[in-house]
Amino acid sequence: MNRIAAAAKSAAFLFPLLAIATVQPVLASTGGGLPWDTPLQTLQNDLTGPVATAVSVLALFAAGAALVFGEELSLFVRRALLLVIAIAFLVLGNSFLTALGLTGAVL
Repeated sequence: MNRIAAAAKSAAFLFPLLAIATVQPVLASTGGGLPWDTPLQTLQNDLTGPVATAVSVLALFAAGAALVFGEELSLFVRRALLLVIAIAFLVLGNSFLTALGLTGAVL
């Protein structure tokens, strides 16, 4: 019984500390924004806008066609085309997930 009582006492002591520790960051984050929030938001808006989406769709199709129909591509060219495809997927990812109805956390 001593172990159970000691565990109950330590839990009763640690629970309020845990509650305070989780509330503290929330209270601290209600202040002003960080200095780099505005440039990052601008970059996000630029990368998810209609122009970036159109360019990434065209780049995805062009790079995919070059990989499929390119007979003898060097390793460097093949890796560069795969990099273009990866960047196109990153830019299109937000638009694709939004079209599926999946969004990130909303605060």
